[in-house]
This record gives sequence, structure tokens and C-alpha cells, in this order.
Amino acid sequence: MLRSWRGRYRAKLTIVGGDKPYAHMIHDPSLAAIYQRNAESLGHQFRDGKYERAAISTDMGNLSLTIPAIHPMISIDSLPAVNHQPEFTVHCAREAADKAVVDGALALALTAIDAAQDAVTRDRLLLEGEARTSVRLETNAVPGQAPH
Repeated sequence: MLRSWRGRYRAKLTIVGGDKPYAHMIHDPSLAAIYQRNAESLGHQFRDGKYERAAISTDMGNLSLTIPAIHPMISIDSLPAVNHQPEFTVHCAREAADKAVVDGALALALTAIDAAQDAVTRDRLLLEGEARTSVRLETNAVPGQAPH
């Protein structure tokens, strides 16, 4: 996936090891800033005007130890109910939740596009991803064919 930005490759990402089932999340500051800009362009607001780096443990946390990553959260206007509470499920079936899913996906897609199109950000992300030793990328170039 990472190398596919550099050319027309098929890439396979294999993450090896780790003694914790769910690691802490490390948010990449520049990706977070790009995501915040894109989410704000869709009308979303951030507490204190900044991307909040939640202290969470998740399988995405494991991935963030191997490549630059973000794990943004987006409001579905459910307060005081929060994740993993029965009351939260009621809010998940509302229009605000549907809008949040679409907006969150769009903001992430725009973030990936912006990061890929900015040479400085793209090169930094690629170098950091390659430098972390617990990631092994296997690529098979297919001339004239887009990556999958």
C-alpha cells in the first residue's frame, strides 16, 4: 500500500509480532492536521479547535506502531451516551449517525489524497513507514496496471 504511491505496484503489508493484543494509539501530527482541515470543511468542529488525540488501545494502535496513522473519532450527537452503552445504539440509527459515517469516510479519503499529493508529506510518510522494522512490504510490479 505504501509503495503503491511511488509507482504502479501491488503491495502487501504484513505486520509481525507484538506482545500486546491492543497497543496504544500514536497519532501522526501532520495526518491529524490534514484530517482536521478536511473534517472542518465538511462542517465538523473540534473541541478546543484541535484534533483530539484520544488515549485509546485498539488494533489500530498496533498498526500505528508500524506506520504513520490516525484514528479520528467523529460525533454522532449522542451525548451523554457514548460507545459501548445501550443508549448509544439508539443514536446509531439516526440521521446524524448516517451523516457522520459519510462525512468521516469522506474526510479520511480527502486526507489520503492530500497526503499523497503533497510531496513533503508523502515522502516523510513513506520513509517513516519503511524505517520501522516490524513492517515488511512485499511488492510485485505489474507494468501498466494500477495497484489493488
